[in-house]
Amino acid sequence: MKKQTMKSLNTMCFGISLFSLAATVVCGVLRRTGAAEFPAAVTDWLVPVFTAAAVGYLTNWLAIQLLFRPYRPARWLGGLQGMIPKNQPGLADTLAEQIPANLMPPERIAFQIRRRIREAMQDPELADRLHAMVADYIRDEHRKQELTRRIAAFLDTAGSTGIEAGFTPSNVRRFYHLYGTGFVKEKVIRNKALRKKILDELKEQTPGLIGEIRANMPAMIAEYMHDNPIKGAVLSIFTGANGENLPWRKLESSIRDKLSGQDADRQVKQKLAEFESRLEGYLLSTELEADIAALKRDAGIGDALTALRDDLAGKLLEFLEDELVWQIIREQILPGIRVFLQQQIRRNKDAIIAGLDLPGHIRRSILGLDPEKVHRLVRDVSGEELGMIQLLGFILGGIAGFLLVFAR
Repeated sequence: MKKQTMKSLNTMCFGISLFSLAATVVCGVLRRTGAAEFPAAVTDWLVPVFTAAAVGYLTNWLAIQLLFRPYRPARWLGGLQGMIPKNQPGLADTLAEQIPANLMPPERIAFQIRRRIREAMQDPELADRLHAMVADYIRDEHRKQELTRRIAAFLDTAGSTGIEAGFTPSNVRRFYHLYGTGFVKEKVIRNKALRKKILDELKEQTPGLIGEIRANMPAMIAEYMHDNPIKGAVLSIFTGANGENLPWRKLESSIRDKLSGQDADRQVKQKLAEFESRLEGYLLSTELEADIAALKRDAGIGDALTALRDDLAGKLLEFLEDELVWQIIREQILPGIRVFLQQQIRRNKDAIIAGLDLPGHIRRSILGLDPEKVHRLVRDVSGEELGMIQLLGFILGGIAGFLLVFAR
C-alpha cells in the first residue's frame, strides 16, 4: 500500500474514532436525560461496534505515540516521557556494544576496507587523475614559487647536513650492494642490447679510426726507419713511404667483421665483467674514502645544491609530467601501495578497528540524536507499518464490538 494512501486511511479512521466516541457520549447523555430516543439499530449495533473500533484504533495510536512522546519529561503528567527518549542512554550503550560485536565485527570491517582499497588501486583512471591533479597544482605560478621557496629553504638548512651524514663510504658500499650489483649484472654485463650498441658504435667509429691511423702512418714509418734503418727500408718497400700500399679498405672491412662476430661480444662482456671487478675493488679500497672526503670539501657540491635549488620547481614539473614516471606509478608503485596497505590492515586489523572507536562513535551518535528527529526517522522508515498497526486496531476493535453485540 502506498504511503499516501496509508496516511489518508489513518486520517479518516482517526476522525471516525473521535466522532464515534463523541457520538457515543452524546447518545448516552440524550438517552439518560430522556431528551431523545434513537432506533435500536443505532444504540444496539452501530454505537457499540464503532465505539469498540474507535477504542481499538486510539489505543494502538496512543501506544505508538507513547513510544516517542513526550520527548522531554512532562511534569504535569508526573514526569511521563516516551519510552525511546527515556531509555536513549541505555539504548546507546546496548547498540554501541552489540553493533560492533554482531553486525560489524573487525574481520568484516577489515575485509571491506581491503576490498575498497583493492578496487580503488585497480581503478585504471586513478593514476590519470593523480597525474592531472599534480600537473594542475604545479602549473600554477604562485604554487610553483611557493614550492621553490620551501624546497630552497629545506636545501639550505638540511642539504649540507644530509650530505655529511649520508654520503659516507659505508653508505655508498651498502647502496651498491643492495642495488648496484644486480643492476650491473643484469643491465650491463648480461644485457645483449647494450653490448650490441657498444659494438655498433665501434663499427661506426671504424672509418674514423682507420683514417686517423692512415694520417699518422708517414710519421710512424719515418720514426721506425730512423730507429731501424735496414728493417725500415725493407718495410717501406711493402707499405710504401706513406703506407699507401696497405689494404686500408680490406683492413676496415676486416675490423667491422670482427666486431660483428661472437668473439667480439664475448670480449666486450669480459671487459664489462672486469669493469665490475675493478669497481668492487675500488669500493673496498681506501681510495673511495679519500675521494668522498675530497668531494665533501669541494665547493662544487654547494654550487650544485644552489643550482638544484634555483631550478627545482621546473625540473620537478618536467619529472612529474614525464609519461614514463606515471607509467611506473601506474604499473609498480600503486600496486605496491595496494599490497602494502592490505597487508597492514590484515596484520593490524584489531588495532585499526580499536582506533576507529566504533562503540564510542555509535554511542555519541545515538545520544546526540534529538528525540523528535528519532521519531521522524522511524516514521519515515516504518510509517506504513505503524499506520497498518493502527488500522488493524480499528478493524479488530470493530470486529470485537460486533461479536459482543451478537453474543449479547
